[in-house]
Amino acid sequence: MKVPDKLANSVRARWHDRADAWLTSVGPELDELTRQHSATPQRVLPARYAFVVCATSPHGPLIFRASPDPAALDQATVAETLGRLDVGPKIHLTTSTDTGSWTVMEQVVPGTPLADANPATLDIEALARPLRAMASQPAPSADLPLITDWLRDRLTNDNLTELPVGEQVAPKAERAHALELLDDLTADMRPGLCHGDVSPWNVLEDPNNRWKLIDPRGMQGEPEYDAAVMAYKLEYLLAVGEVGADLSETCRFDPRRIVAWSMVARAARI
Repeated sequence: MKVPDKLANSVRARWHDRADAWLTSVGPELDELTRQHSATPQRVLPARYAFVVCATSPHGPLIFRASPDPAALDQATVAETLGRLDVGPKIHLTTSTDTGSWTVMEQVVPGTPLADANPATLDIEALARPLRAMASQPAPSADLPLITDWLRDRLTNDNLTELPVGEQVAPKAERAHALELLDDLTADMRPGLCHGDVSPWNVLEDPNNRWKLIDPRGMQGEPEYDAAVMAYKLEYLLAVGEVGADLSETCRFDPRRIVAWSMVARAARI
């Protein structure tokens, strides 16, 4: 299994000081981990900043995910909690190396992403299930960074480079308004379990036609933020309207917070 050139270039651009050591180590580390799990690698899956390999094993299909991201262990901490709640894949192993970290988890099958779903058949109750399960759950660690701090950094950065395809940094007036909204949201937010990146590409269909959340951001927040991001992304990608209102009603979330979070997320170019 070879690290794709596009992934290698992305890793070098983001973590240039540790990229080459990581790129050199992932092959031997994958060999050792697959041996430990009696797994046979099948193919490399597309990912922007992680080396993701699907494999067969006597225990079922597995995913081996390597990352040089210093925050990868925070992400794994949230992923483990989502797995225990049965709204994310079960995590079998999280381990650190000298150059990064690995996560071994069950593979979500068929794994069709929400981004490829038929808008006409979307079931709001099914979409709401993982969000409801996360509601009122404490953060898995008090040491996790706050999603609000991360959003503030994006809103105050005039030279933001990590942007969705085709997007530019939001105008200052839009970001200034979003910062005011973020201040209000932060004032009465009780930090808890939050996925932090509920893009439709991170929501996969399982064998029971339920949705599982993958690749969390590794931060504390609130599920209303996740609902806002899911709705805003669905409206943009699939031209599905009124998702935010439907999710707030089904999950019994405050619709005003979802609207405010959505405006913040848009201005931060999530």
